[in-house]
Amino acid sequence: MGASLLVVEDDETISEFLADNLREDGHAVSLAVCRREAAARLRRSRVDIALVDIGLPDGSGLDLVRGIRAGEAGPVDIGVIALSARASEQDRIRAFERGVDDYIVKPFSYPELLLRLGALHTRLIGGMAGILVVGPLQVDLAARTATMHGQVLRLPAKEYELLAVLAREPRKVHMKEDLMERIWGYRNRGTRTLDSHASRLRRRLTAASDEAWVINNWSVGYSLRAVAQ
Repeated sequence: MGASLLVVEDDETISEFLADNLREDGHAVSLAVCRREAAARLRRSRVDIALVDIGLPDGSGLDLVRGIRAGEAGPVDIGVIALSARASEQDRIRAFERGVDDYIVKPFSYPELLLRLGALHTRLIGGMAGILVVGPLQVDLAARTATMHGQVLRLPAKEYELLAVLAREPRKVHMKEDLMERIWGYRNRGTRTLDSHASRLRRRLTAASDEAWVINNWSVGYSLRAVAQ
């Protein structure tokens, strides 16, 4: 089953190439050339994944990502893949801190992009069977949904993955290096990627429950505990 995609790219050659090939591979594709147009499209219609160029004519694509994750530009839980000519570690880290799920450097291999897109779509729509229950929190691994006191939590993909890992063993202190490797695929305690996602997840859970969740344990790792447990 194909995904519903939004390609945010001002280079007409690249956007048309992606649209033609992604549609040929079974995906539904819409296009936007700037942040403003992309935000309007995201608020107007449901998109599974946005492919966002970092360099847009009306500002950084990362500001669009930040708006998505803040709920200002459509659903916060859509997948986001960044496209950028910048390949440094710091550029990648900054993008992950803003909330992207993957980062692809231009010029890119289309088969690789297609594989990464498929992997992200699979994570978004599926997963291991089972429901994790931690007090009033329930995490449905098959549906990739989470509820607090019966209220559906709208979580970006990486925040959901972090919650699912913590909810499997809520009282265990999960080391930061292990979380980084498991969720982002690399070990680097020097970045704030994990801390930024954990902080946003903590705020969402606290807002839904007025309880203490996502505990930072002596700056070495995270656990998931509720006051009511």
